[in-house]
Amino acid sequence: MPQNLTNPKFYLYHYAACPFCAITRSAIDYLYVEVEERDILKHTNYRSELLKGGGKAQVPCLKIEYDDQHSQWLYESKEIIRYLREFVTRV
Repeated sequence: MPQNLTNPKFYLYHYAACPFCAITRSAIDYLYVEVEERDILKHTNYRSELLKGGGKAQVPCLKIEYDDQHSQWLYESKEIIRYLREFVTRV
């Protein structure tokens, strides 16, 4: 597997009161995946990043940043959790 696929950095765009975000954060804790949390209500610059990069302000959204600076934006809590489970089993 290429290096850029095995060592991505993860950023979760979320806000505290969102129930789907809470489910996603719980799964992240359970899986022991290192994810930087970016609260879009506390920091408006994170909301701007989300809109610019992902195309919409929907949360939760996982930004997957690869070593080659390519980024993937993944929406929907179920899809995020599924992706992270698969990532953990590959590593």
